[in-house]
Amino acid sequence: MDKTDTSKGGRSTDTNSSQTGDATCANCGATLVGPFCQDCGQSAEDIRRPAWTLLTDLIGSIFVWEGKFFSTLRRLYSQPGRVARDYVDGRRQSHTAPIRIYLIISLLFFLLMSAAGVRVIGVSISPSAETVRAQSAETIAARTAAIDAAMARRSVSRSPDDTPSNFFETSTCGVMPGPDEIRPSGDLVYSRDTELQIELFQFGAAPEGRALPDTADCRTEFEIGGDPMSLGPPSRFAVQFPARFEQGVTAAAAQSLILMVVAFAILNLVVHPRRRMIEHVVFSLYWHATYLPLIALLVLGARVNQGWTPGIIALAILGFASVLSYQALNDRGFYRSSWIGAVLRSVFLQLCYNLCIGLLAIALIVTGY
Repeated sequence: MDKTDTSKGGRSTDTNSSQTGDATCANCGATLVGPFCQDCGQSAEDIRRPAWTLLTDLIGSIFVWEGKFFSTLRRLYSQPGRVARDYVDGRRQSHTAPIRIYLIISLLFFLLMSAAGVRVIGVSISPSAETVRAQSAETIAARTAAIDAAMARRSVSRSPDDTPSNFFETSTCGVMPGPDEIRPSGDLVYSRDTELQIELFQFGAAPEGRALPDTADCRTEFEIGGDPMSLGPPSRFAVQFPARFEQGVTAAAAQSLILMVVAFAILNLVVHPRRRMIEHVVFSLYWHATYLPLIALLVLGARVNQGWTPGIIALAILGFASVLSYQALNDRGFYRSSWIGAVLRSVFLQLCYNLCIGLLAIALIVTGY
């Protein structure tokens, strides 16, 4: 029978354990034969030790984790597809888990884009705020003439009941170019030739918003879908508060990026139907962990070459070729495909994947504002 001594400061001692020397798991009671319980897997380490050892444990785990993380990332590039194949085949001890490395890389991707002044989903409003504030009489006259010409084309080619296809061609919302575009407070007002674009990877700060005139024309245009993006309330919000719109949509994009992992796994299931879904998911997670840094390099390259058209074109061609080649190498490394099969499947996958990105971007614009 165990005896417990509580006479000294309330401390207890298991006399049976001290006599026999057998250690037991504090969680399930099984006899311990190593640093971890063979029944439940809990560590045998006693937490009741000096507090400073928690710091040394943290430092040690960081160095161990960093070594595994960087070796996994390096092999993902040097041997495309092989890390995912090893992980699926059971050789996992020397690799960072796919979901973990994917989450870390995706977080770093958005942090890098923010630090580099890249808006992942950006709003572009024209004419720019600088143009409106510095416009001359000649600029005002040219913009007014363009509006008159557009309205004349509309009256010839369209009936009043036709659904608008181009907001600039049909809009009666907003003020005419000129002094009315700038309120006494300094805020800019939506003009009848204002155009809105929402695109991926815009550089610099978000544009200055436009106050919509409180008129029946503007309320009607944005409610019936005759707005710049044919999106109704999202376009109205983007015009008025572009910075807030971008923040909301970009935050939604960061959270929804996992949907692209699922989409890519499903696409690979289509071209490799004999493989199990879990294999495609593992492959997709590791592939995205290397795909996002490639996209970041291309975007930053475009940032450096901004305004130099030949450089942008060359970068786009190089980027497309690099992504396609890397996709084919991954397909060969993971699925053991032939070169011809890997290239053909890679072309199909990239076309479908980019289509999925476009659909996701539209969904984020509609729902994320």
